[in-house]
Amino acid sequence: MSFLRRIWQQHFWRPYLVGKDLEGNRYFEFPNRGGDRPKRVIRYISDDDIGRRLPVQWSSWLTHTRRDPPTIEELHAELAHRKRVQLNAARLEEKEKEERLRLASQTTSVLPHSQNADIPKPAEPLLEPKEIQSDYRSPNTEPYDPWAAANKAPEEPQPWTPVVRRG
Repeated sequence: MSFLRRIWQQHFWRPYLVGKDLEGNRYFEFPNRGGDRPKRVIRYISDDDIGRRLPVQWSSWLTHTRRDPPTIEELHAELAHRKRVQLNAARLEEKEKEERLRLASQTTSVLPHSQNADIPKPAEPLLEPKEIQSDYRSPNTEPYDPWAAANKAPEEPQPWTPVVRRG
């Protein structure tokens, strides 16, 4: 880099304001002295804001993921979208809560005996006794052992000759 260019950059290339976010933080850009891409910085409205989450659009601009800075309209549209998502999530949670209450009121019924009054009635119908007994194994039945069936086969290899079939 030439001597005159370095002097020009040091004295005349000052950071310039690119934009502001909705909270009032200011974003600046100024050329890098090494000739690479420009340096981008943020100046917070107060020192207490340092470390707070930035809008996604401005974060991507600061890290050079985004070429152009976001507009105020874009930031307002993102804020409106975020509010809609939160409202829809609250509606879905309310629906789910109502559904749980409705199902709980349908499945719980008081049994005639006082000792079983706290036990809720199952939502699914009970299985028939024959279906329950189909999986039942008597204690004297031995479990299936696949190794026992494999050991019954002869241990010597059997001869095999291919057969040509013509159809």
